[in-house]
Amino acid sequence: MAPLTTIGESLAHVSCLNMWTMAVIAQVYCPGGITLSVLYVFGPSFFISVPWRLTLLLSWGAYLSVLFLIRFHAVLFLPRTPVVVVQRLMSFGAWGGGLVIGTMESVVFAVQVDDRRVLAGCTGGVAMFIVALVAFWAWLARTYGGGGDTGLPR
Repeated sequence: MAPLTTIGESLAHVSCLNMWTMAVIAQVYCPGGITLSVLYVFGPSFFISVPWRLTLLLSWGAYLSVLFLIRFHAVLFLPRTPVVVVQRLMSFGAWGGGLVIGTMESVVFAVQVDDRRVLAGCTGGVAMFIVALVAFWAWLARTYGGGGDTGLPR
């Protein structure tokens, strides 16, 4: 069985500037775009009337931000990470967790839930997803990090 292709091997042809640019763009625009689009659709008064709605919306952006942070940390600083690990992270993180969180938030916002306990519970649920991502990140850094070699040209 052939060894798995690592991120460092698969991105050897990509410049460091391009990788950093994508890391910053994904970190800023994806969570920001989702948050601003929902704010635009519902309007500020929808979130001002029940502050926990805004907290729930921002927690979804925080989840996506942590997801992309882990992905690009692996790309930039963990070159020994197998490509399949990062692909699975994005598959399960974006399509699994992101879809569950997005569906939950869509229902909560469409029904216009204003009970603070429900909104706080949903926000806590998103926080659990974020904690799971951070635990995976710690495992990823511990397993594929170390050695001081980032694989990037100096």
